[in-house]
Amino acid sequence: MSMNHSLHAGRLTATSRFAVIAGKLIKYGFGSLLAQLGVSRFPWNCRRACTLSKDMTPSARLRRVIEELGPAPVKIGQLLSMRPDLIPLELCDELKGLQEDVRRERFEDVRAVVEEAYGTALENLFIEFEAEPVAAASLSQVHRARRKDTGALVAVKVQRPGIRKILAADLEIMAFLAGLANERIISLRTARLPDIVAEVHKSILRELDFTNEARSMLLFNQIFAEEPRVFAPDVHPDLARESVLVMSFVQGRRLDMFHGDPETRRDLALLGLNATVRQMLEYGFFHADPHLGNLKIVDEDKICFFDFGMCGRLTPDMRSALVDYIVALAKNDPTRVAQVAMDMAVSVPPLMDEQRFEADVMFILEGMHVPLGEVNLGRFLLDLTNLCRDYGIFLRSDYILMARALLSIEAAGRVVDPDFDSLEALRPVAARYSLRRMVPGLSDKTLLDNLEQRMDELVNLPRRITKLLDTAVAGKLSVELHQSDFGHFPDQLRLIGNRLGGALITAALIIGSTLVYISDVGPHWNGVPALGVAGFSVSGLLGVFLAWKMFRGT
Repeated sequence: MSMNHSLHAGRLTATSRFAVIAGKLIKYGFGSLLAQLGVSRFPWNCRRACTLSKDMTPSARLRRVIEELGPAPVKIGQLLSMRPDLIPLELCDELKGLQEDVRRERFEDVRAVVEEAYGTALENLFIEFEAEPVAAASLSQVHRARRKDTGALVAVKVQRPGIRKILAADLEIMAFLAGLANERIISLRTARLPDIVAEVHKSILRELDFTNEARSMLLFNQIFAEEPRVFAPDVHPDLARESVLVMSFVQGRRLDMFHGDPETRRDLALLGLNATVRQMLEYGFFHADPHLGNLKIVDEDKICFFDFGMCGRLTPDMRSALVDYIVALAKNDPTRVAQVAMDMAVSVPPLMDEQRFEADVMFILEGMHVPLGEVNLGRFLLDLTNLCRDYGIFLRSDYILMARALLSIEAAGRVVDPDFDSLEALRPVAARYSLRRMVPGLSDKTLLDNLEQRMDELVNLPRRITKLLDTAVAGKLSVELHQSDFGHFPDQLRLIGNRLGGALITAALIIGSTLVYISDVGPHWNGVPALGVAGFSVSGLLGVFLAWKMFRGT
């Protein structure tokens, strides 16, 4: 791996960055791993680090390493925490606790990023631009501002200066170490470390381009154009750039800070879940990270979704599979759940023990049928993902994002309503989409109209049956039969009988002639039984005659 390129505006070289990473790994007891890779030897430091970290699990130690390396590795860790198909579930859960470096960038550096993106002075675009950010994350920070041309109050999301170079260097180092591990540590080859780094790299590149986020926000608001209670901030497309995103400024409260009445809280929990599932099932597009920090309650009864840096896409087959999952879970059907999981897979080992896999699915399902408020569809899907990984079943990445999104929105719903039962709430949704799948293009209105019509018919059915039975008991029930062209029926019946009789006679002659021929009964003609030859001849002529009559009749 090349280590001679510069990082962070020339202040950091790749070689020194690698030394920093190696030092943190050694500090938290991973020096022996570096030694196995053959990149360095630190025997004293390894012993000392292991002593300092003996009370921490390997996953906890790795989380501390990532946190101390800064915002770029934290972002990588956060992405990995959403991918239990790539790393063990224990590590996923640990990385979910990563604390972001909320260090604020200097306003001069923020100004430089904005002016580079637009090619003009900041004052030409905004009459107000607050130097102190209202929010900060690993890749960016958000400032409140006011547009100069329209006077609109906006939120300006600005990428951290130099973050692209730092991420590029860290990902290159990760790829280098993953390649070495795959080559030199046989036990790690099944972990597909190079594939993991490649997957993370692809996700990072998508998230670093804010124009992708702008398109996702526009699509989200189109989806919910007729549902005013669910929305995202309005994007200002004319100011959307790779490193800067401008949107309407939305004031709201976090879900964990909302203290409405129980009915309102229950309604908001259901609203968030239905919004997420609707994105998935109707449009195959969804916000992949709807955790508490990305949701706000506006005007007491609306939910605003923020941060569309990570979104998922579902094919029609994957949408259908989600419906199947919900229905199978409601029926407690492990066989169907296991089959859907294998159908969703990119690859399944050819000699996999399917019965054992189904038994393990049943074990996970048993944990689903727990008291109200504890059922967790998202957790089940992630547990199933972990099980698939153990069996060597590789799932599509967007399926994992779907499971993680459901887990996040369920967790957010339970913050608002602790007794929220997501599976119970999803049953009617799954039923509706099952009908839509059987009748493509069926809208909610058409479905409701048809349901009302069938309900009317069902209500009137007992009365109609009673009337029919009363008529029959009174001896007034009559049945009329009509046979068109009945005069030719006897002739047709006679013809069928003649043909059937002829066929039976022919078959009997063939069987009898065969028996005579085999028994070699005399007299003989040219060394063969004469009766057998005569029988074959007569049956042959009769068969030809019957075939001719049938052909002629047709």
